[in-house]
Amino acid sequence: MKNRISPLIVAIVFLTAGLPSVVGDETIRGPRDLALSYRSRIDDTDQPYRLYLPSAYDGTQRLPLFIALHGTGGDQNKYFDHAAYNNGVYKKEAEKRGIIVVCPHGRGTTEYRGIGENDVLTVIEEVCRRFLVDRDRIICSGQSMGGTGTTYLCCRYPDLFAAGVPLASTYGHLALIENLRHVPMFYVHGEKDWPVYAQDGPIPITRRMKKLGYNGRLWMVPGAGHNTMTVTTGQVLDWALKQQRVKHPQRVTFRAYLPIHGRAYWTELSAIDKIGNFAEFDAAVESDQRISVKIRNARQFILRPDPELLDLDQPIRVAVHGQPAFEGRCSAEEQLQFDFMADGWRGTAHPRKERPYTDYQSHKIGKVIKAPTTVGPVETTLGSWMADAMRDATDADIAIATRRHFRGVPLRDGQQLYLMDLLNWLRPFNRALIRFEIDGKSLLEIVEDNIREEKSYDGQFLVQVSGCRYAFDRSQPRGRRIVETDIKPDRTYRVVCYSSLLSRGDVLHLAGRYGKIPYGELEITNISAAWRYIDKCGGQIEAKLDGRVRDVTPK
Repeated sequence: MKNRISPLIVAIVFLTAGLPSVVGDETIRGPRDLALSYRSRIDDTDQPYRLYLPSAYDGTQRLPLFIALHGTGGDQNKYFDHAAYNNGVYKKEAEKRGIIVVCPHGRGTTEYRGIGENDVLTVIEEVCRRFLVDRDRIICSGQSMGGTGTTYLCCRYPDLFAAGVPLASTYGHLALIENLRHVPMFYVHGEKDWPVYAQDGPIPITRRMKKLGYNGRLWMVPGAGHNTMTVTTGQVLDWALKQQRVKHPQRVTFRAYLPIHGRAYWTELSAIDKIGNFAEFDAAVESDQRISVKIRNARQFILRPDPELLDLDQPIRVAVHGQPAFEGRCSAEEQLQFDFMADGWRGTAHPRKERPYTDYQSHKIGKVIKAPTTVGPVETTLGSWMADAMRDATDADIAIATRRHFRGVPLRDGQQLYLMDLLNWLRPFNRALIRFEIDGKSLLEIVEDNIREEKSYDGQFLVQVSGCRYAFDRSQPRGRRIVETDIKPDRTYRVVCYSSLLSRGDVLHLAGRYGKIPYGELEITNISAAWRYIDKCGGQIEAKLDGRVRDVTPK
């Protein structure tokens, strides 16, 4: 039976949700299992979350905070009540160890991106405001989709977390693992879990961390499947208790595809030069009040000198790629903005201003003229638009996509578009693009393998294309269903697509070639390719159909 907070205290929490409050109300003591909410500044709705305060919480001492992100189809109650999550084992084990546990709703099945990541960041802000939390011991964790979300959040907001514990997770952008220099990661994966999960995420991620000299650990749990909580929870929490945030790192290495994800510690990538590729930052505080910077693919960056690392009463010298870029004072109320000029980088002091992580509508990128959608029995405007964006961003001859697993938030005609909207619109896809070479005959076999008559497929597996055309007739026997195409069987094509189309096996039928097509991973992602394409089109998104995929089956 849940030990819920009294109605009076619940009323106080809701009434003060939008007002400053005293942190650590001594009248609230553990153990408490609280069903709380906050008022979202995005859409003025109440968004729920669950919070467990252990017996050790007495309103006078700060305790570690463990963030538990649920999996696909779950909600804020999953970690606390559900049998599949071992009937609240994390709550029970956290009680033994004196850890606060919070489970955000994350706006449901959002992969904790866009409005979902905003929910997690807001919950962290709310819990730290309402309760006594040790901000240096905030651990991010999650199961399945929540585990994948853990990697996503830790790579983009490393200065918030002491560590990450992804459970049964899958893909992450390997290019962003550089950001985990100061964030230990403990990956937990069942030996009998779907193999592609580990191969797409924990294995290459921890391998990359090891190569960089970072603290990345992978525990393949013998005999376990997708859920390992029964046998791993105690060890996971014991490990979590040993971690502490690095608040004042002398060296910051950071990469970002989007400027909304550009801030970490005392640095910020504020303007990207070549949209599509990531911007990269390597900054270090040296002796004698010096900061050395190496930077790639940025037009502007910001330094906020840390008084724990520098004497702000004395002049600071900044060199970019060894060339002087600034010399002078920078008070605690100021920041240094560096812009790329004709003669190199130049820094100037400005009033200090940090965009809150929970700021949602920033970085406007355009306007929706006619919204591309997945609606349509054959060619879809979103399929054609996204395939065009991927091909335009690469040197591929052909780009392919499908609408399989798509669960994004549709755009609206006339909508003003912000960077965060891309993350909502293109869910669940947030992958690095891959490129492979294939002869036309094999490519046609793959395309035809996705032309199926089963009603359950409902057109989801139809290949959406850019750089080619085809027409099909379902009434023809298999092997002869493509009746018109400009794909030449004897030509070799460079093809670009999401990595999941070849790596997962359930997104695109490959005509018996699963695991047999060698490919190379590109730096650019589908999200950054979409932003690049919008920018190239003058900030406008417009859906168009041109008959590149046609169904000529006799009715």
